[in-house]
Amino acid sequence: MSASVKVRLVAGTPPHDGILIWEGLRAQLGLPADFEGPVKVGGRVRTVRVTAGGARERVVVSPRVAEELLLPLPKTLWIRYDAQQGTLRLGPVVAILTVKRRRAGPRSPRLFGVRNLDIRQLMRHAGRLGLMAVAVSPEGVHPDCDWIEGYVLSGKRWALVKYPLPDVVYDRIQARSWERRPKAQRAKAFFQSSPGVKYFNEGFFDKWSLYQKMSSHPALAPYLPVTRQLTGPESLKAFLKEHGSTFLKPTEGSQGKGIVRVRRVKGMYEWRRGSRTHRTSRFDVLYQGIARIQRRKRYIMQPDLHLASLRGSPFDIRILMQKDGTGTWKRTKIYARVAAKGRLTSNLSRGGTGYYVGSLLRIRFGKARRRLREKIDQAAKTIVHALDEVFETPLGELGLDLGIDRKGRIWLIEVNAKPFRKVVDAGPRRGVYLSFHRPMAYARYLAGF
Repeated sequence: MSASVKVRLVAGTPPHDGILIWEGLRAQLGLPADFEGPVKVGGRVRTVRVTAGGARERVVVSPRVAEELLLPLPKTLWIRYDAQQGTLRLGPVVAILTVKRRRAGPRSPRLFGVRNLDIRQLMRHAGRLGLMAVAVSPEGVHPDCDWIEGYVLSGKRWALVKYPLPDVVYDRIQARSWERRPKAQRAKAFFQSSPGVKYFNEGFFDKWSLYQKMSSHPALAPYLPVTRQLTGPESLKAFLKEHGSTFLKPTEGSQGKGIVRVRRVKGMYEWRRGSRTHRTSRFDVLYQGIARIQRRKRYIMQPDLHLASLRGSPFDIRILMQKDGTGTWKRTKIYARVAAKGRLTSNLSRGGTGYYVGSLLRIRFGKARRRLREKIDQAAKTIVHALDEVFETPLGELGLDLGIDRKGRIWLIEVNAKPFRKVVDAGPRRGVYLSFHRPMAYARYLAGF
């Protein structure tokens, strides 16, 4: 297969009502002279005559061909010739799968709610990279068609367009509740079963299912706290007896919501959620309190790791790992999060405070900070490469929460499949830029351009 070449596609009147490319490009692609065969844009294929000639740096496409291939013009995309298949490819077409606000019209500037700025940034980076990107809601996916309906940027608003079935789908559905909707499930199933469509960051993680997968991998096991399912009062009683102070976490929770700490204090049972603490001498009263919090949701149990703290507040390390345009894992962001005073978790959405990792490690660990930083970096690399082996579908980005206990041991606290990115951030601007750029560069890599 030849190399991909970035080209400017423009409308015109080439010979044979087809496509006109300059001779040097034809030779570079290895395209036969006067090629007449399949031209493919995403999942859309048409037989087209391709003629050599014309000016450099531009590929001229007839309006008929552009219309049949659902190819917007003018457009900067990539072109390559697959000699084995005898197919000329233009693209890639990348669908960002998301959910739009129910009552928002196609011209609404906040079509995708709180994720609107996030999606806009991804679309802008896609344009810079030469991708034919479209934001697709499940309603725009039609299983009996080789095209989809979605949204592209039109100034400060969105425009509804019809695009070919994509080469790559980047799953950015914003919430578990939306992911469970029948339309979303049907859209995902259609994309994942469509030949030639690559799908990455498939969905949200279930903590228990994820633990079961990870614990069987020898490289991951050393970073994992002992984890068990909360199946009833006896399971909690046994876990407390074995491990003492225990954290209870909802298997589908995020942002620290629903987390409870249970422990024995001076012969009493104590359970704490957020900043509220309850005590009792009776285990049955304790479990009644836990059951009211649990509300039939599935929970896991993990021992209190006694994480290192800053001025009495525990902290952890958040790392955004992403694959780049070569499919290689890279660290995009790293920062520390210190829990708000009196809080159990360090999530920024729950009042936590962000710190530069180097500054915090220096304050807390002094001369040992360099060794700890090396251990943190190595842990992140080991974990993401092992997770690639654990999952069958491609991963393009992950948010890792790493904890450091008082002895300096590194623990994997959580893996976030849908890390939230801030468009406006107090951190380094390059990290913000890369956090949007890398997923689109990885999409191009997956598409084979």
